[in-house]
Amino acid sequence: MAVINVIFTISMALLLYRFWSESGVTARILMLGGLILFPVLQPLLIYLRSRKVVRQMPKKMEITFDQTGFEIANDNKNSRVSYADVKSVTRIFKMLIIYTRAKQGFILDQQMLAGKGKDLAVFLAEKVTRSK
Repeated sequence: MAVINVIFTISMALLLYRFWSESGVTARILMLGGLILFPVLQPLLIYLRSRKVVRQMPKKMEITFDQTGFEIANDNKNSRVSYADVKSVTRIFKMLIIYTRAKQGFILDQQMLAGKGKDLAVFLAEKVTRSK
């Protein structure tokens, strides 16, 4: 998708360069709008939408691991995931990603893991392989 955005932006810049002197005010405004669509407007709209999503997220969330599964608790909801429901556990860039069979994913970052990422990854890998 990023490649298409770059190609479109370069194409718009070339069109703007080629037809700027021959076009009227309306066409110039449309060409400038097309030029700033992907490098300026799209990231701005994504940022504004992500701020709205972040505001709706629960403030306090806890995840607790035990011998049979893990529990996710926030202000108003608790849910439990058994290790039999975990599809895979991946460790990438000091993050731990847990995929479930219900097509859910949990991303635990370095701050949340507090230096215990390797130990937790080994523990989860062992529990997931045993439950299969």
